[in-house]
Amino acid sequence: MTPRRLLLAALVAILAILTVKALIGTVLIAPRFGVDVEIPLSAAERWLAGQPPYIASAFTSAPGATQPFLYPPYVLPLLAPLTSVSRFVVYVVAFGLMLVAAILAARRLAIPWLWLPIVLAWPPFAEAIFGANVQMLLFAAFVFLFYRPGGQDWQPAERDVVNSRESGALVSGLATAVGAIKVSQPHPWIFVLRHRPRAAVAGALIVIAVVAASLLVTGTGLWLDWIAQLRLAADPTWDLGGFALPRFLPAGVGLVLAAACLVAVWFVPRRYAAAWIGILSVVGSLSLHIFGLLFLVPAMLAIRREVAIVAAICIATYSYQGAWAGIALVAAAFVLDAYMKSGSAQSAAVNAAIPDN
Repeated sequence: MTPRRLLLAALVAILAILTVKALIGTVLIAPRFGVDVEIPLSAAERWLAGQPPYIASAFTSAPGATQPFLYPPYVLPLLAPLTSVSRFVVYVVAFGLMLVAAILAARRLAIPWLWLPIVLAWPPFAEAIFGANVQMLLFAAFVFLFYRPGGQDWQPAERDVVNSRESGALVSGLATAVGAIKVSQPHPWIFVLRHRPRAAVAGALIVIAVVAASLLVTGTGLWLDWIAQLRLAADPTWDLGGFALPRFLPAGVGLVLAAACLVAVWFVPRRYAAAWIGILSVVGSLSLHIFGLLFLVPAMLAIRREVAIVAAICIATYSYQGAWAGIALVAAAFVLDAYMKSGSAQSAAVNAAIPDN
């Protein structure tokens, strides 16, 4: 066994140990099965009963199903029919849906079947699947937007969204879905707006139509309540508010950083677009939890395997420090690699332009 293979084997072993430890915590010690479905369902039940779905006191509750409901009001009429279904059935179906979405996304990213167990048990995947968090579906939409079938192991086949043969409706739907549900992540939609404006505008118009239609049912008051809820969620003193970078920066600086990341999406190159956008959406997020780090995976697949595994190990520690160490490592390695490839390409172009004597 070569030294590099020996190093990779040791790193994978460490990652496996930390991943299993984290999985035990998620499944047994602090069980979260279906918790991210229960939160919106409870809000829908309150709304149907004439009670406020957005409760400010939820920000002082313990971790679990009593956490604040933060989705837009138009979600409530869509979830209302599910409140009459057995919770266990809803949890199981949601779990199955997230598991299928995770497998499809992983396979579209050319992750080999043999490695799927450890990949799906890795905290960003495991918590999204077990808790039935919609972020898993949004990540799958993101992956299907930027990658096509095929590719070799660990080397997914990129899709050129600009010149892809897919209809504008498909591109529009996939790009819009992420930002429509997770309002702090419009990054894929902005990229599509830059390169396929008609598809992006069509998606935005559909969202506007849905919002307008929901106003007939929810009224405008709920939207004001939702905005107030988002302001409370942005409070850096909220213990369970996640580890988005703005929480650790002076007031106002975080918003400037988030805005800068949105603007940067407009200028990312079409090659490795998913990796660039994934990094920007994580660094510039206003609400970041462990499953939000799924969007780092495209960049992790583009850098050296050893660095990617070390980053995965940091994230698997389930600590704020570990998460940001992993984010910083992936971002730095990817940017450095892109810079070196750009320099090599320019040198090759210059050499090709010099005539032979």
